[in-house]
Amino acid sequence: MNTELHQVSNVWDRIRVNSPIYAFLLDDVEIYSAQKGKVNARLRVAPHHLNSKNTLHGAFSACVTDWAGGLAIASCGHDSTGVSTDIHVNYVSTATTGDWLEIEGCADKVGKTLAFTTVIISKKSEAGKMTIVAKGSHTKYLRTT
Repeated sequence: MNTELHQVSNVWDRIRVNSPIYAFLLDDVEIYSAQKGKVNARLRVAPHHLNSKNTLHGAFSACVTDWAGGLAIASCGHDSTGVSTDIHVNYVSTATTGDWLEIEGCADKVGKTLAFTTVIISKKSEAGKMTIVAKGSHTKYLRTT
């Protein structure tokens, strides 16, 4: 396990127990890669991720944008994932129960007090084809110590 993946895993272990929404929606997420400024994870869509039309709920994609963007910040050596100041999600496609989602969180810029992140959520077909489900951007305030 590289340094960044170790850092991200430690931060995730700490925030998961203090965040009921993350514990509920992201219980089965697997973080499989991290490097400075970038985190990759995967998750199989479950019924509690769906809306009334049995497709991926928009609130789930927004939650993932918050989560993956925060962990991308953590991959830069921060012990905190920041406080949301702005979040935006473009819903491009959808997914349903059993689909595998690939999540990529990138810290585009991490400054002294603000961080800017982008998150791509893609659906992976059985043939390996990736289809973008949602694109998120997120600004986070970083508390200085």
